[in-house]
Amino acid sequence: MEYPNIPGTLPIAHEVLPPITSTGSLPEQLSCPGPPTPGSKSIFAFWHSGVHTLPPYLLRNVINWHRRFSPLGWTIYVLDTVQNSPLNVANFVDTTSQFVVPEAFMNGTLDGTYAAQHTSDLIRYPLLLKYGGVYLDVGILLFGDIDWLWTQHIANSSSQYDFSGFTMGSPPDGISIVNFAMMCGPDNPLVRRAHHILLNVWEGKTNTTGAHKHPLVNHMPLMHVAQEVVVEDEGKDKMVINDESMTDYAVQIQCMGSAQRWLDENDGWNGPEYVRDHCWLYSMIDGAFAHEQATSWSGPRQFDLMKQMLPGADEKESEEQAFTRTIVENTVANSWCLKLGHGFSAKLFGADTLGMLWRKNDGSDCEEGTYAGWIRWAEVHCQQDAPPKPLQVPVYKPTMIGKLLQ
Repeated sequence: MEYPNIPGTLPIAHEVLPPITSTGSLPEQLSCPGPPTPGSKSIFAFWHSGVHTLPPYLLRNVINWHRRFSPLGWTIYVLDTVQNSPLNVANFVDTTSQFVVPEAFMNGTLDGTYAAQHTSDLIRYPLLLKYGGVYLDVGILLFGDIDWLWTQHIANSSSQYDFSGFTMGSPPDGISIVNFAMMCGPDNPLVRRAHHILLNVWEGKTNTTGAHKHPLVNHMPLMHVAQEVVVEDEGKDKMVINDESMTDYAVQIQCMGSAQRWLDENDGWNGPEYVRDHCWLYSMIDGAFAHEQATSWSGPRQFDLMKQMLPGADEKESEEQAFTRTIVENTVANSWCLKLGHGFSAKLFGADTLGMLWRKNDGSDCEEGTYAGWIRWAEVHCQQDAPPKPLQVPVYKPTMIGKLLQ
C-alpha cells in the first residue's frame, strides 16, 4: 500500500534493507553479529530468552532498527541470558565482577516481581561504559535519526555533547534521566558515576524493595504517582503502588538522577554543570509518549484508534480517523520515538497497554492499511526534516556535596 506522506518528514536519504519477516529465520547480523568494539556504532537491547523468542510486535521494532540503520554501519545486539548463546550478556561484559554487576546478578538470586526487568536494568550501564553506543528498550518504535546524533554530536569531539537521553520531566525538577534510551561514548563520566551509585544501592540485596532509602539516593525527590493504587501482585499478596514503590521499581533512574545532582569538588565532578553543558536531552513525555498524552494514557483507546483502516481515496475522513492521523503525524515528525509500556504501566493505569494489546492480537501492530501499519511504514521510510531540539537545561543546584567515587 502507498501510505500518505507525513508533514515534517522527508523520505530517508539512504537505501534501507528490504522487509524481513518476523516469522522466518533472522539474518546473521541479528542472530549472531560480530563482537562490538569500543566506540563502534552499536545498538544494545536485551531479551532474557533471546532475540528468536521476542514476541512478533517487539521483534518488528528490532528488525526496523536493523533495516534502517545497518546500512549506515550500525550493528544491533539483542543480548540474553541463554546458556551457550552467542548473545549471552556474559560474552560482552564481565558478569563475574562485583565492579560490573551486583552479587545477586552474579549468583542468579535476583527475585521479586520485577526480577526480569532488573536483570535488563543491570547490564545497561556496563555495556555503555565498555563499548559506548546506544541502549534501547525492545519496546521502542524509533523515528529519530540516531546516526545523525551520533555522528554530529555524541561521537564528534568538536561537539559539546557526549551523552543523549530522556528526562523524567522538564528541568530542573524533572532532570532525572530515564534508562530506556541512552547514547554515549565508552567510559562516559555521568554513566560511570550512576553505575557506581547503582552497585552500592544493590549491595547485599536481591531486589529493590526499600532502595529509595539508600543514603546515595535519598537526597532525591521520590517519583510521583498521581494516586495510590492497590493491585494483585501476580498471585501473591496485594501490592501498593505509591511514590515509594514506584521509586524502588525504577531505582536505576534515581541513581542516574543522583549523579546528575552530585557535586564532588575533590574529584572535579559537577553533575549539574555536566548535564547543562554536555547532555542532549529530551523530555520523555514529549519525545517518547506523545501517543499516551493524546489519549490520556489509555492503552485500549490507542489500540482501537490504531487498528482503524485509513480512508480510501473516495472516502471522507471521519473524526476518529482525523484524530488518529494527528497522533501518527505528530509522533513521527516531532517525537524521537514511541515507547511501549507493559506490566507496571498496566497496573498503574488499570488496563492493558498498547503493547500488551498488540501482543494479544498478533499482527495488529502492522496490518496493512491501518494507522498501525502506517506508523510501522514510517519507521523505515520517513526522516524528520529537522531533529527535535534538545532541552535547554537551566542552572540548578546540587542536592548532594561530597566524595562519590572511591
